Amino acid sequence: MISELVERVWESPRLHKAVQFVEVAWLKRELGVAGDDDIPIDVAQKIIRAAAILSCSGTQLHRETAFRAATCVYDLMGTEELPMDQALRVVLSRLGNFPSLATKNDVDVALPVLPLSLVTEELEKAASRAVMVNEERLVFTNFQYDLWSRLAAKERVALSAPTSAGKSFVLQNYLVSAFSENKPLSIVYIVPTRALITQVALDLGLSFREAGAKVAPEIVTVPPDADTPLPELGIYVMTQERLQLTLANHPEFSAAIVVVDEAQSISDGARGVLLQWVLDDLLARKASAQTLFASPNVRNLDVFGKLFGLGDIKRVSSSEPTVAQNFLVIKILSGTKGRVSVIRTSSGNETEVAQIEIGHTLASRVEMLVHVAAKLGRHHANIVYANGAADAEKIAMQLADLFSDREPTPERAALSELAHEVVHPNYVLAESVKRGVAFHYSNMPTQLRRAVEEAVSKGHVDYLVCTSTLLQGVNLPVRNIFMCKPERGKSHPLDSTDFWNLSGRAGRLRKEFQGNIFLIDYPRWKTKPLEGPKDAVVTPAIETTMRDQQEKLVTVMRNQGQPGRSDDPAIETTFGRLYSDYKRGLLDDTLFRAGVAGGVAVDAFANALLAADEQITLPPGVIRLSPNISAHKQERLFGALNGEVVKGQGQAAKMIPDHPRDTEAFDSYARILKLCHDLILGLDTTRSLHRFHALMALKWMRGLPLPQIIDEQIRRDTRGKDQRTIIRDTLELIEGQIRFQAVRLFGCYNTLLRHALVINHLEDLAASIPPLPLYLEVGASDKTMISFIALGLSRVTAMRLNELSARKDLDTADALEWLRSRQLEQLGLSTLLLGELRSVLLVK
Repeated sequence: MISELVERVWESPRLHKAVQFVEVAWLKRELGVAGDDDIPIDVAQKIIRAAAILSCSGTQLHRETAFRAATCVYDLMGTEELPMDQALRVVLSRLGNFPSLATKNDVDVALPVLPLSLVTEELEKAASRAVMVNEERLVFTNFQYDLWSRLAAKERVALSAPTSAGKSFVLQNYLVSAFSENKPLSIVYIVPTRALITQVALDLGLSFREAGAKVAPEIVTVPPDADTPLPELGIYVMTQERLQLTLANHPEFSAAIVVVDEAQSISDGARGVLLQWVLDDLLARKASAQTLFASPNVRNLDVFGKLFGLGDIKRVSSSEPTVAQNFLVIKILSGTKGRVSVIRTSSGNETEVAQIEIGHTLASRVEMLVHVAAKLGRHHANIVYANGAADAEKIAMQLADLFSDREPTPERAALSELAHEVVHPNYVLAESVKRGVAFHYSNMPTQLRRAVEEAVSKGHVDYLVCTSTLLQGVNLPVRNIFMCKPERGKSHPLDSTDFWNLSGRAGRLRKEFQGNIFLIDYPRWKTKPLEGPKDAVVTPAIETTMRDQQEKLVTVMRNQGQPGRSDDPAIETTFGRLYSDYKRGLLDDTLFRAGVAGGVAVDAFANALLAADEQITLPPGVIRLSPNISAHKQERLFGALNGEVVKGQGQAAKMIPDHPRDTEAFDSYARILKLCHDLILGLDTTRSLHRFHALMALKWMRGLPLPQIIDEQIRRDTRGKDQRTIIRDTLELIEGQIRFQAVRLFGCYNTLLRHALVINHLEDLAASIPPLPLYLEVGASDKTMISFIALGLSRVTAMRLNELSARKDLDTADALEWLRSRQLEQLGLSTLLLGELRSVLLVK
């Protein structure tokens, strides 16, 4: 009955014409364009009735039209002449979009005035989507309830849903419920970036507190060393690199639940291979572990079951957003006069909404982004997409210049002060943010990025210029997104799946019903992402490497090349994985799960691994501790180290790296990096790059403030570089060379030295090797400062507190007790650092 009614309504040409009319009228009002677009009451009534019928359909296009039509009519008509608040509530509840009810207060409180039949209908619908978590009743959308039901049934799930679908909310509440029985439980939550570690850890802590959980686990974000006992109740929020260290330090550790956030990153080169490796390790330790693979817009969700040999994975997907998105092409009519046409595009159909005078020349891409965003985004939260860090700073500076008449608010002043403290007084952000303009890119310190995101979400910053970093799991919805010839990396146009992923951030759930994506000068873009697929096909990195780089991989396996800068970490990590599985008798299974079974390729790999095995003396368990460095390179470095260790205890002791606080630490690190640059990276050590990196690594591990490190780089400059460039270069140096390259080199050195000492019966010396990779990862070497960071505090806050603590040997429990015994206002912290400290203590 209802399906026939839906089809009859949908087939009406007058309906589609009327819906298009109200959508264009809504957009004109959104753009501030005057027009004679009043909607007759009878037309509004017909549209809202049609929306109420279409909302009962299971067809996504029908449901999207119902949502868009009803919200447009509500926004345009208000509630003075007709009870549109009640009508919209009916549509939203029939759609199962209960979170959107809270967007407008009159809609949120309209239930008691609805007719009894509609009240009953909604209550029955809500009851069928309600769950209890820690005595709190939650009502989910259809998608959220489906996901919750499968998780609660302890099923393994591969999930694909847009950014605004609310999957994080479900997942966090499920993890809260998992600890309700107060039994020993360990959960691993893998995230792709260090920035997300902080975000997820804080969000989880807040979820437990808001749920009034009687039992709260310890949230672990820093790899515990081998001597640190693991908590009985714990959630380990880590990247695959940190998780790999944790697994190596604690061979007995296993997890009952494993969450893989942004699981599509299984395709990302060496890091994708490592992600697969640690997941296989977790499943080997506990085969029954409940596993969740969460991704945005993935077409082939079955890839995860195939790759990990899990035949019981249930696929849950949704492409239905909880807010609507409008795609608006900005066509440049006159660049010199700044006149543009705004064209709404939907399903290949284009409708001109308005012609607008921007008031500025629109000659370059930057000018288009700056002036169009400034004109059309006023009074709303906006993202402006930039093609790299330098581009982001340039756009932010120009936007801030346009808003130079804005007075800094206390919140903006506090964020400016934080930029001074965390990066440098001359950092562009310190000035631009005073005008409500910020930027966001990968090499920025996590704490500052997090503060920027929070400022945007709270409305203190209304223009955020971002790069592709925002695509890496950062959930930051806004009203408007502006793009002009977007790229990811150097000269690589943003592909369609990334485009749709970014577009999904337009429209904030519970704040507005619709968001807008402005595509500036779209006819001149190199590619047309609107025409491309919304979902991606995920191909595991190990499969891509074996299939597309077979010849290079075999060459590396056979040790037929020389180390150099061009070495591909993905190839080296794949070699390490295959060699480890070859030695354990698991090669055939790994090849089969990666889609390589039988034929010439398998024979080539097997023969190459056999040849490698004849040259390698290191145990596979040692090699896998440095997964992204070729086993042959490790063998060469081990040969050099073992050659010194066998000379006796005195010579072996000289090979132990100094602690960062030791006076001879620089010489120690320069010697180690020289050896690694030569044998692993194949670099010309006469250029002394190893000495520079040793110096920077030492400063970082000693906990020196980043502004001080940048100041020293500015003083060292002899080429007359722009200070903005020096600051960006220093940030890139810290993230790329110190927190990545140096971590893997020192990690490999420590692992191989430890092995050489153990086989030569020098276990006491092996136990004295300092954990330099951990020090480099967190930017600290005092135990107290590391403990503060492990509690969830940023490096800057931890550094300030470490300076105040007389003891430098506090563990996390002692550090927490130290904080609780202090008057926070007397610690001398700036506004945002003090706020960060309070937030962390709130969830502990």
